[in-house]
Amino acid sequence: MKTIQWVVGCLLAAALAGALVGWRNVGQLRAECAALRAQLDAQQAQGMATSEAGDRQRDQELQRLRGEAQEVVRLRGEVSQLRGGARETDRLRSDNQRLQSEIQQLRGITAAGAAPSSPPAQGSSDQFPKESWAFSGYASPEAALVSAIWAMKQGDPKAYAASLAPEEQARMAQAWANKSEADIAAKHQKDVSVITGVRILDRQTISPEETQMNVYIEGVGRMDKVSMRRIGDEWRFGGFIRK
Repeated sequence: MKTIQWVVGCLLAAALAGALVGWRNVGQLRAECAALRAQLDAQQAQGMATSEAGDRQRDQELQRLRGEAQEVVRLRGEVSQLRGGARETDRLRSDNQRLQSEIQQLRGITAAGAAPSSPPAQGSSDQFPKESWAFSGYASPEAALVSAIWAMKQGDPKAYAASLAPEEQARMAQAWANKSEADIAAKHQKDVSVITGVRILDRQTISPEETQMNVYIEGVGRMDKVSMRRIGDEWRFGGFIRK
């Protein structure tokens, strides 16, 4: 009987010891689990903070790029305005120089006692009213002059350029460098729209290759001197002779 009680006691002691060891292991596992959960929570919080910081940085970078894009658009607009202003300035400067030249010429005519509004009478062969303008070829200085004026009236810059002497072609090509063909045509038609006719007053032979003519521009009451150049067997308009 004592032996049985002793055995039972040993078994109970062993079971109690095992239970104590199991509880200790369970507590340790629970502590480790809690530590791991805390570590996971900390990593998740750190990841969220890093993600938010990255989002903020991307937003800031996107805003900066948008601002730079808007600045580029604004600068392009200013450059376009400046280019347009430069072209307008060149056009106004050219018109101003032309007007000053015409004023000086009119002053010289007035000082010499000429009367632009009452030019000397000439023969009908030297009068070219506007309704008679047509392509007249280049066989004579008069025909070449009318052909050039007709090309301006038609708004045909290519035909006008073909009526010019080489030196005048080069000069006009430089003057037209920044103008479109449509702009040149419109300018020519505007220039001749107020002219009602052209009258040749006199001629002066400078050389076998050049004849100068004083012409009266009807409709605007202006007198001009022009140079006509012989190119081979044909004549071409050599430009206005300005003082």
